[in-house]
Amino acid sequence: MGKNVEQDPSVKPRRKLGWFAAIAAVPLLVFGMYAGFTTATWGTDNASAPASEEIEQYSAPVQVTKDTIVFPGTDGSQVVLPLQLTEADLSVDSDRSYIRSAPPRIPEMSYVLSPDLIDKLQAVLVYRPDMPGGYLLLAPAGWEASGSVGANGSYGLTLMNPDNTEESLHYSDNAWACQGCAINNIGTYFPDQAGWADEQGFTVYDPMSFDEWNDGGTEGENHRTASYVTTLKDGFYQEGVVYYDEDSNGYVFRLHEFNLAQVPSIEDEVIQSSLHFFQFHHGPLNTEAD
Repeated sequence: MGKNVEQDPSVKPRRKLGWFAAIAAVPLLVFGMYAGFTTATWGTDNASAPASEEIEQYSAPVQVTKDTIVFPGTDGSQVVLPLQLTEADLSVDSDRSYIRSAPPRIPEMSYVLSPDLIDKLQAVLVYRPDMPGGYLLLAPAGWEASGSVGANGSYGLTLMNPDNTEESLHYSDNAWACQGCAINNIGTYFPDQAGWADEQGFTVYDPMSFDEWNDGGTEGENHRTASYVTTLKDGFYQEGVVYYDEDSNGYVFRLHEFNLAQVPSIEDEVIQSSLHFFQFHHGPLNTEAD
């Protein structure tokens, strides 16, 4: 298969989220490179358990380490970013067994980044002790990650700004669990679906106030993706991307959202690169086990 290149639209200013229209024209072959890294690994609590001889109880999680990851640069150079490896904590109510967990294999990156993002952006690879594989997101450099898995299989990641702990980046995925949560979130973040959510019995009683809201496209996965900027409240606002899907398991809902001060402490190019990476993959980039 020929090597494909993903484009980084981070040069656009904040609240000019027109990169959705451009993404619709990106060849589907690029996304197909990652089709094998499906949500079968992280997206369901019904994944097959490992063979019994592979299971081993651990009293402590695998040690977290840091390394680097290389992206192609827009000028033909290599953009080397810090790679933060984070093992997700399982819920205390989880009955899942630990396996001998190790950081998953990192696929070769084809996502193009501006060399200006060196020292400003990092990649975060999250894996968990009860199943192979993991997922990768882009985040501001220096923000510390904490991943978790709920008892019902839903999971998420939070990164805090060490210079302003009220600023954060949060990713969440219901992993086809808590269908009421997913339906209500769809109605909340996709205002045109509020009536549908009400018909399902999950009324949106507290609608969000958006300064901006942009549909990702007119059909398919892009149409089930949206970017938004909420109205400023108490000196903070949220800027994020959401995605939902439906299959025989019900509904999945994914959110990738910054909570930012009125004057953010990070550059808009960093914010947009993180959001666009998530939007392009309709979630994080899922990775295989090593």
